[in-house]
Amino acid sequence: MKRAILLVGLMGLINNAVIAQSNNSGTWLVYFGNQKINDQWNIQSDFQYRDYRFLGQRNQFLARAGLGYNLKAQNHNLLLGYAYIATDAYDELDINTSTKIENRIYQQYLYKNKIGSNSLMHRFRLEERFFPNEFGLRGRYFISFQKPLWNFKGKNNTYLSAYNELFIDIKGAQFDRNRFYAGLGFGINDYVRVETGYMIQAQKNITRGQLQIILYNNLPFKKNKK
Repeated sequence: MKRAILLVGLMGLINNAVIAQSNNSGTWLVYFGNQKINDQWNIQSDFQYRDYRFLGQRNQFLARAGLGYNLKAQNHNLLLGYAYIATDAYDELDINTSTKIENRIYQQYLYKNKIGSNSLMHRFRLEERFFPNEFGLRGRYFISFQKPLWNFKGKNNTYLSAYNELFIDIKGAQFDRNRFYAGLGFGINDYVRVETGYMIQAQKNITRGQLQIILYNNLPFKKNKK
C-alpha cells in the first residue's frame, strides 16, 4: 500500500511539473544499449532526440557508442567512446538558425553496488569536445538509484529511478550544468525495460524541465548456454 501511494504521488508530481512548465519544457526520447560480448567486453550505445519544447522544436540529436572492459565480473567498467551531436540554436523570434556540430571523444569509469535491494551506479566521465574552431574539455559525475517497487508475475520488474549528474567545464574551470531526474520503470523481460520520468537541468542562468521516455536494451550478442 505504501508503495502504491508513493507511485501515485510521484506520477502526480511529474504530471504537475510538465503541465506547469509546458511552454518551457522539452521532451527527450532516449535509447540506451549495453550489449555484452563476453564476461570482459561490452558495447554501450545511446541515441537521443531532444526537443526544446514539449513535442515541439528540435533541440539536439545525439548518437554515442563505446567499447568497455570489465575489471571485475560485470563491474568496474572502463570505456572509450565517440559521440556525434547536432544542436539546433533556439530563438523565440527566429527558429531558422544554424545547427552546431560537435564531435566528442570520451573516457569513463562505471561502478555498481547495492544497498539491500536498492541498486546504485556511479559514473565518472571525461569528454574531449571538438567544435568548428573550438575545443572543450568537460568532466561529469553521475550517480543513479533504483528501488524495486512490487512484483509482477513473480519478478521485481517495477522500480523507482532517480539520478543526479554534475558537469564541470575543466577548460574554463567552472560549473557547466546539473541534472536531477526521477522516474518510474518497468522490466519487459530480463533484458529490456522502459522508463519515463522528469528531469530538471540547471545551467548558469537557465533552468529547464525535460520529460524523458527511455528504452533500455541489454540483450547480449551471445546468450549463455543453460
